[in-house]
Amino acid sequence: MNYLRERILWQQADRNRWLVARKAYHLPNRIERLKLADAIGRKEDTVDSLAHAYGLFRMLVKNAWAKGESSGSVRNLRRKYPYTRWDTVYRMWYQLEFSIDEAREWLENFEGGNDAMAAEIENKHGEPEWVRRANKVYREADKLAQDISTPKRLQRAAAYYMKVFDAEFPKVTK
Repeated sequence: MNYLRERILWQQADRNRWLVARKAYHLPNRIERLKLADAIGRKEDTVDSLAHAYGLFRMLVKNAWAKGESSGSVRNLRRKYPYTRWDTVYRMWYQLEFSIDEAREWLENFEGGNDAMAAEIENKHGEPEWVRRANKVYREADKLAQDISTPKRLQRAAAYYMKVFDAEFPKVTK
């Protein structure tokens, strides 16, 4: 069987997603994002993902131009990877503030799914695993300490954990 027609249809759909992503990127407010989401039959987070993907694409194009390079290689990346991968890299780049060149490297060179890539980026640039776990335990201890149906001894233990945590990691005040 020849799947040329299906391949062409798939490529057209992908190109059309990027056209919608460009529109989503330029929307001025949430109301317009909701209207676009309704128009394309998707949820608002899909529109946000499309906008993030296009935003990263624009930054990579501008970065290539600033280096005196052609944007053709960035455009080829857009054809190679779906908007969800671009969105994942954008969100991690925005949260962890690594260089735009490294964002491109993650986009180009990571062999794996989006969740695995996000975990790898988090492991490289985020807080150490023990800090993330301690923060999670702190949030749970806070819930236990405030829940009226929790036994008193467990509430005291949770409050003690929070006290030790706060002493070890004082909150940053602005």
